[in-house]
Amino acid sequence: MHRMSRHALLSTALACAAFAAQAQSTPEASSAPAPSAAASSEAAPQAPAPNPAAEKALAQRFQALLAAFEGKAALPDAKTFTDDFNKQVNGDQMKQVFNDVHQSVGSCKVAAQMTSPTPYITSYLLQCDKAYVPMDIGIEEKAPYRVHSLLIRPGYWKK
Repeated sequence: MHRMSRHALLSTALACAAFAAQAQSTPEASSAPAPSAAASSEAAPQAPAPNPAAEKALAQRFQALLAAFEGKAALPDAKTFTDDFNKQVNGDQMKQVFNDVHQSVGSCKVAAQMTSPTPYITSYLLQCDKAYVPMDIGIEEKAPYRVHSLLIRPGYWKK
């Protein structure tokens, strides 16, 4: 029980960092008036142009975090994360959550990857020994492509 409550607490902190970073990266969304129905029907939202460098960076960031989660590598240093993220969660807290979750669910591998309509955010489904664990990661849209959000959702326990 203690492990899950600590996991839930840090997952909440990681989610808060994600939402804070997302809100700061799109300040015009909160200050701009909502578009009228006529304006929204005239122009569909444009998908961002593909950015191979950002896609590669996102995959690398995720692989580094997964390796740290599995205990196969050290946690990436603070420079890998945005300043806002580092204010919400420090390295020791993240290590503790990774350790607690890993102890709870066992070894994991990627079962599925779901792309998001939001640029530079991807969701993964980890297939672990005891559960399926959803993990979301988001990076900055421009170099150096630091991680601005990381969310480890509660696992779906296997029967």
